[in-house]
Amino acid sequence: MNDAAKTPVELREVEVDGRAVRYRVAGSGEPLVLVHGLAGSWRWWSPLFGALAASRRLTVVDLPRLHPPVRPDRLSEWLGRWLDAAGLGQVDIAGHSLGGLVAAELASADSGRTRRLVLVAPAGIPCGRSFPSRAAQLLVELYEVRRWLPMLAADALRTGPVDVVRGIAFVSGRDLRTELAAVSAPTLLVWGERDRLVPLHVAHEWRQTLPDARLAYLQCGHVPMLEAPHQLADSMLTFLDEELVNERSD
Repeated sequence: MNDAAKTPVELREVEVDGRAVRYRVAGSGEPLVLVHGLAGSWRWWSPLFGALAASRRLTVVDLPRLHPPVRPDRLSEWLGRWLDAAGLGQVDIAGHSLGGLVAAELASADSGRTRRLVLVAPAGIPCGRSFPSRAAQLLVELYEVRRWLPMLAADALRTGPVDVVRGIAFVSGRDLRTELAAVSAPTLLVWGERDRLVPLHVAHEWRQTLPDARLAYLQCGHVPMLEAPHQLADSMLTFLDEELVNERSD
């Protein structure tokens, strides 16, 4: 069952770059910002709301469309401005796929902004696959989460085909490896063992490149939030709680 239906969610609105931006808040505790992937929305994280909101103050926003004034390579800057507008200082951030790339970019550019990172199958290190190959693998991944097809279709329609193509082109070519050394936040990398879009060898490269990272595997594909929500929530909370205890000890 979708935990968003059982968890009280408050809708808020702020202005970013002269435009109204709606976002959602749920739960109480340490702040945790959730960032969706390409052609997604806040709803992709909703199966985790019940587990995470019990001990975290969740804040979830939809990324803007990928055309001017917010191009794909400016998404992390936009996210920082939205955090300021929402009154969020240093926070934990979890990002999936494109959202993981955006979170890692933000953490590398502004180390004081991000306390801890959870990167779920992040884009940002090229896997060596061509555009047609990635598109074909995307269709296979969509089949794996077919029971969520109405939500996926609605979000893809909101994004639009042109922005989807822009996003795929961006994540296929973006290489963060020279920037990841600047990420000081402890990081949890989460990967589905059956991920066809971002293969496992990329996970090991992320772990080796980030200064302070650990890697957890789940029995699923590219979208653990929809395929293995309980396991993903457990992995995230174990990491976040452990890091929180370490901070208090320090």
